Amino acid sequence: MVHSRKQHWQFLEEELRAQTEAFKQKLDSAATSLLRDREELFVAQYLALRDGMLILKFSNSRGLPRRGEFLYGFTVPVDLRDHRAWGDRTYGDLIKTKLNYSELVCIWQAPADDKAFSIAGFRGVELAFAQHLEGSEGAILLLGPNKPPFEYLVNLQTVVQNESNERLVPVLDADIREVDWTPALIDAKKSIPDFILAQLALEDTLIIQGPPGTGKTHVIAELCKRLCEEGKSVLVTALTNRALIEVAEKPALAELMKAHRVFKTKVSIDEHRLLKDLQQAVDLAPQPGKLLLSTFHVASGGATQVASEPPFDHVIVDEASQALLAMLGAAKLLGRKNVWIGDVRQLPPVISMNEDVVEKRGTGALVDGLRTLSSGGSTPIFQLTETHRLTERAARYTGVFYHDSLKARASKPLRTTYPELLPEVAKFFHPDGGPTLLYTKLSVGDRKPNDLVLLTVELVGHLLGIDEPLHISVLAPFVATAKALQRGVFQTFGYRKNVLVETVSRVQGLTTDVTIYVVPNTQYSWSLEQRLFNVATSRARRHTIIITDTDVLKGPQMDEQVRRYLTQLKSEFSFEVERPSDRAAGLLGGGVQQLE
Repeated sequence: MVHSRKQHWQFLEEELRAQTEAFKQKLDSAATSLLRDREELFVAQYLALRDGMLILKFSNSRGLPRRGEFLYGFTVPVDLRDHRAWGDRTYGDLIKTKLNYSELVCIWQAPADDKAFSIAGFRGVELAFAQHLEGSEGAILLLGPNKPPFEYLVNLQTVVQNESNERLVPVLDADIREVDWTPALIDAKKSIPDFILAQLALEDTLIIQGPPGTGKTHVIAELCKRLCEEGKSVLVTALTNRALIEVAEKPALAELMKAHRVFKTKVSIDEHRLLKDLQQAVDLAPQPGKLLLSTFHVASGGATQVASEPPFDHVIVDEASQALLAMLGAAKLLGRKNVWIGDVRQLPPVISMNEDVVEKRGTGALVDGLRTLSSGGSTPIFQLTETHRLTERAARYTGVFYHDSLKARASKPLRTTYPELLPEVAKFFHPDGGPTLLYTKLSVGDRKPNDLVLLTVELVGHLLGIDEPLHISVLAPFVATAKALQRGVFQTFGYRKNVLVETVSRVQGLTTDVTIYVVPNTQYSWSLEQRLFNVATSRARRHTIIITDTDVLKGPQMDEQVRRYLTQLKSEFSFEVERPSDRAAGLLGGGVQQLE
């Protein structure tokens, strides 16, 4: 099937309209509803600004912002600082009264001395906003939904309209046919950068499929080092700033960094503190022997300015599975040679359009760009096969999604048994690491069942008692579930740098020691969707604990490979646990204080 440029432009227009409408609905919503019912608007008290971090206090009578959540923070006149005075004002009405503002991102949460409150830290504070707050301890701030990246879609529309550049034809004008495909496996005994460079001498575009823990970021850094040493101009682009910084932090780039040959567009204060030798790039200009890092948002803008020949020798797209098809077209405009590194078995791009509408119109191929071009068969595809994250047992389970091709190559063995735990809890951790299935009876349709929260909090408490610091991630498929878990975990144990509670869709690329994947008894079509499930269950170096309902396997609509995974796990290593609400006394193994 061929999508015309007009159809492609129209798809982007409809997505732009959907994002605009979704944000407009928030602007037009009653502010009190966003505050009390939907927990998308927050009232906070300013406590301090320390080393660029904004510290705010929140009432526990309402929800807290999620860690990693980007928000629009602003101050309002004195008469609107009490939410009881808002009346029928909308969120948009409050924004119109703003005195000053800044985009903010929540970094941590912790209980306050007063149990009725919690405190949270925020980064990304703009200088003008910091100056506005100076000397105003105790002032009231509002934090609400931030506007979507409209400019990114507008840039891609311009790319799609470029019908004079032949480099776009293989990406945007291909006859898309869904076919079964199997990538060629890269021999891990050979140098992977050498292999990729040899292939680039033959092809102008490669797709590198990187299953969980196979060192995609390491490969990117090594490639950049080699190419810059050869005097090439290199652009690495990714959806998020975090992904770009992870590339910049790799040891392979240390010498380039010291030589001030690594640049990034829009360097934040936090990024500069982390990487003092990272250089600020004022635009998307290539420089021989130097590396430029830029998000899809900025890079797509640069692509709109390309008249004919690509400005960069090489473009490497990280998080390529998060790129819309038009963004891969933008990469072709920017670079003579392209390497797209991602994983089509992990999460696709997030869009605001209704999925049923996308399916009905057959425009899914325009959303899931890397998968579309992988299925087309015209671009060479190679797969990394050695996971340095997963244990051998975990690799066997995750390998279900990769034609059983994954091999474990951990750099050093990690401890996977914990005799210091009570026997009733220690038994949940397989001696060879990997997944465990815990199941209990859960209420149908409830995205934040109290029993599930209590079980998770208890398990986190036991893990925090282990005789070595473990990084623990509690993951959920739904925002409502994640918010309930955040409240339960952080209000019980306080803020811990080694504990993350988040939705699965926000943690692609994460590596942790232990993952707890919490699956409520509702909408299994999403929580057990193959790519979401794969991301959730492949983050941990040691153990993955899946907590769900007793009858989870009775659901008729389940991906075949996910069913194979869970069926095998239930047979091999699973435990039924009693609901906290049904216990006569004691907790899961004892020794952890129950939530009030």
